[in-house]
Amino acid sequence: MGAELAALRDALRAAAHERCARLQVMVPNPRLVAMLRSSPPAGPRRARASVERLRPLLETFPELEFASEGEVDSELAHAVAEALDAGLHAAAQREEHRAWAMERIVERARDVRLVRTDSGWVANERYHVQLDPMACECPAWKARWAGAPIGARRAARLPCKHLVALALHEGVTVPADLAALARRARA
Repeated sequence: MGAELAALRDALRAAAHERCARLQVMVPNPRLVAMLRSSPPAGPRRARASVERLRPLLETFPELEFASEGEVDSELAHAVAEALDAGLHAAAQREEHRAWAMERIVERARDVRLVRTDSGWVANERYHVQLDPMACECPAWKARWAGAPIGARRAARLPCKHLVALALHEGVTVPADLAALARRARA
């Protein structure tokens, strides 16, 4: 339903930009039509919130009518539900792997030697490392992400053992917090 609401929002914005006054919107999902017509909307929490955010846009049209083409195809609804389940399962597996990998990095970070210098921290007498902004000169941090787009880097990046050692030294001990630091790091 989220994709349908996003498409509807974009279509309504385009119609408002064109200064349309009278609209008839065909919505394939009759449940969505019912949500749009009811006040307050009934249905899933996220969908209700999206419909409420659409209300000011809906009120800009003096004449607005929603129509549905009929019942939802049960085979299509089943296929969509299976695809959603598969996507959720894949995401859970990725998060499980990230948690396992983060635990291994924390274990390896315990062997890192940190030395405070005038210019910051040096890990293992080789790599300059800092937490704000999070950066390390080691190949595990820099080279691994050099060719990836910034969005992919931030979504998938885990900190290197040197960064984890410094974070542990500074009091950040929860693996999820360590991974979140890396996600916020600059390229």
